[in-house]
Amino acid sequence: MKPRVFLIGGDNTSDRFGAALTSKIYELCPQAAVYGVGGPLMDGAGVRLLFDISEIVSLGAFQSVKGSTVLKRLIARVVEAMDEEEPSLIVQIGLPVFGFKLLEIAKFRGIPVLYYYIPFSRGLTHVNPRKFSSVVTKVAAISRTEEELCREAGIAVEFVGHPLVDLADRSLTPGQAREQLGLVGEGKVAAVLPGAREAEVKHVLPPVLKALCQVTSDHPELQVIISLAPTIRRGYVEEILESTPCRNVRLEEDTSCVLGAADAAITSIGTASLEAALWGVPSLAVYRVPHTTYFAEKVLDRQPYMTITNKVLRKNVIPEFIQGYVNHLRIAKTIEELLYNEQARAEMLAALSHLDQELGGPGAVERAGRLVLEMAGCGGPNGALEG
Repeated sequence: MKPRVFLIGGDNTSDRFGAALTSKIYELCPQAAVYGVGGPLMDGAGVRLLFDISEIVSLGAFQSVKGSTVLKRLIARVVEAMDEEEPSLIVQIGLPVFGFKLLEIAKFRGIPVLYYYIPFSRGLTHVNPRKFSSVVTKVAAISRTEEELCREAGIAVEFVGHPLVDLADRSLTPGQAREQLGLVGEGKVAAVLPGAREAEVKHVLPPVLKALCQVTSDHPELQVIISLAPTIRRGYVEEILESTPCRNVRLEEDTSCVLGAADAAITSIGTASLEAALWGVPSLAVYRVPHTTYFAEKVLDRQPYMTITNKVLRKNVIPEFIQGYVNHLRIAKTIEELLYNEQARAEMLAALSHLDQELGGPGAVERAGRLVLEMAGCGGPNGALEG
């Protein structure tokens, strides 16, 4: 019987990682069937989507409708599909926007559950490890920190490494990246990666622009490039720029090229922070959303830091400006230091150099794919695939 893999993704990062995982699954086991919940990247990789979450996620609607009729109906729809499809394995990727309800149902039906990119590493400290372990068969750990957290909690775990090690295109030199972007002169470049949800960008970008206005007034040669996530409408950001004008600002969509050209960056607390770190770009992280949203309540529960890069390194390397601590004067001072203070830059880059050890080497996506197929019945104990 061919392996039937049911993927559940709840945000833009899980869509990206799920797409890479799906492509590798089909490469290793062409007879596999992959379906589930995700976004356009998973769809493009060959996942038969039972529900496309992209529009809901980009607007941050999951956080505002938790427990609502909409979410309950979606869960019921996915459970019905789960019964009809009879999957060999459930793979939950990233934040559990459905809570653990779907995983509980899967375990009750005897379907093994693999968790890829666990919530403990995303700042959800309210998650009960005992509850988590009761609904998960195994964790595919993407960092040594995740692996250690799982072992401490008594959860079965296998270290596969971080998919960004494979997905982040770091082939461009700074000179090549600047040439592709049409940048001229020897001035510094500041990259801004404000997030993948418009609800987040709306509250983060204005104070960031205000901070950069202050820096560019002292350093008029500074180039500012905002890298737009695929989920963010260009016109939406252009409206914000009109209300908070700042000199030398441009919009781009090629994140790898922008980071390749950057001397320093202002990012969200999530994957963008880690991507900048892998590029060797000193950065600070900013996150602010309305206090009324579900996720904001969990952010305020952070201990001891929120940015993914800091969690992986297990120390406060990336300066964080979260919720009420988002202050344009402090942000301006910090980004200016990361751009122009060579000692500060060198100290951060030295700390970031430990990421390779924490995230594993190339081949992370293949290792995850082999684990998925082994658990779904298309692999042997050593990862050798049948047929």
